[in-house]
Amino acid sequence: MSANLGNASIIDCRVMDIRFPFPVLGPGSDASNAHTTYSNPYVVVRDSDGMEGIGIGFTLGKGNEHVCSAVQELFPLIQGCRLAEVFFDFRHFWRRLANPPQSRWLGPYCGSHYMAAGALANAVFDLAAKRAGVPLWQLLAALSPEETVRLIDFRYVSHLLDEAEAQSMVAGLVDTRPQREKRLREHGMACYFTTWIGTEPASLVQQVADVIATKGIKHFKIKVGLDVQSDAIRLAALRGEFGDTIDLYVDANQVWSPHQAVEWIGQLASFDIRWIEEPTAPDSIDGHRFIRERLQQLGIDVVTGENCQNSHVAAQFIAAGAVDRFQIDACRVLGPAENILIMLIAKKYGVPICPHAGGSGLDELVPHLQAWNHIVLDAGSDKTITEHVALCSRHFEHPSKVRMGRLQLPEAPGYLSGLKPEAIQEHRFPDGDAWSG
Repeated sequence: MSANLGNASIIDCRVMDIRFPFPVLGPGSDASNAHTTYSNPYVVVRDSDGMEGIGIGFTLGKGNEHVCSAVQELFPLIQGCRLAEVFFDFRHFWRRLANPPQSRWLGPYCGSHYMAAGALANAVFDLAAKRAGVPLWQLLAALSPEETVRLIDFRYVSHLLDEAEAQSMVAGLVDTRPQREKRLREHGMACYFTTWIGTEPASLVQQVADVIATKGIKHFKIKVGLDVQSDAIRLAALRGEFGDTIDLYVDANQVWSPHQAVEWIGQLASFDIRWIEEPTAPDSIDGHRFIRERLQQLGIDVVTGENCQNSHVAAQFIAAGAVDRFQIDACRVLGPAENILIMLIAKKYGVPICPHAGGSGLDELVPHLQAWNHIVLDAGSDKTITEHVALCSRHFEHPSKVRMGRLQLPEAPGYLSGLKPEAIQEHRFPDGDAWSG
């Protein structure tokens, strides 16, 4: 590992509540959430040299209040520590951040405190990459196998993947990393675009046509789950206009029982959909396996993960055969290290990783994680596809980029370059221009 993180210590943290308002049944809407407010607990950590790292969480509005408060409660656990100490022994700090005294009882390894720990971890990894002068994916891909596994707490998954096995997996592919990085630089990563539950058929067709024309994307996810006839009409409109030139995916956002999911998707199967996402409760492993076993004959994948609260639940989904693909989320779990663990387990069991990016800032974070997956684990396939929504990307200093239907590798140093100053001024809650008028 060539990066020198120096002797700087983490000394300060400030937290802002950032919210982007959308109309009812507008952008971000789905069968469970008709009215969304894309929102980020926005964390800035500063080191003793004055450098700053930016991390975010993600909620749909009022959740910010809980996560922002929890960040302030957790920060003393890393305050005064050397950045290099935290980064290169992250498994130790993982346990400290994941187990805040007393408040962990509210939800061990899940909930607002765990998401706050994830936002802090995102900021620490951003700071480390900025000090190294490289994008985070590049910093992580340059770690040795030994350094990689020191990021990870294997405690709850060691029966499925232990440290020695993980290190061996990573070590076996070290020599061929440069070829995979070169391929990603030249060709990018497959991605798909998401539409929203309130979009009428004619507007949906126009939106898809615009995305094809401007970005070259040919993969589209459609929100379903309110009314099967309405779902069928919208899917029929897309197939009528575009035929088999596009791939279609559907997302129910947890609204069905397992039996209802099988019945509903059976009625939509003729539209040649590639997956059903979050068909039932997001922590129901048996429910997803029940649905998967019955949809296999239709050739429709079952996927989930954006609301999966930690790596040991994710590991159970993957190892139990409950999903065909798994969707990591950059802000749901405890930072890049825990997502690396999930990707390692997915690699072992042959489950493709398809990151979730339906939220402000997620489009800018997940390309780093997917790039690591491709370069270090050689885990790319025609089923490895990353969500690209970009509803709020214009507000960030270095927004994610798509060229000819392919998501490009991030180039700026760090994990998240941060919001533009004018975006903070407008969307800071409750006194930003978007909220105070």
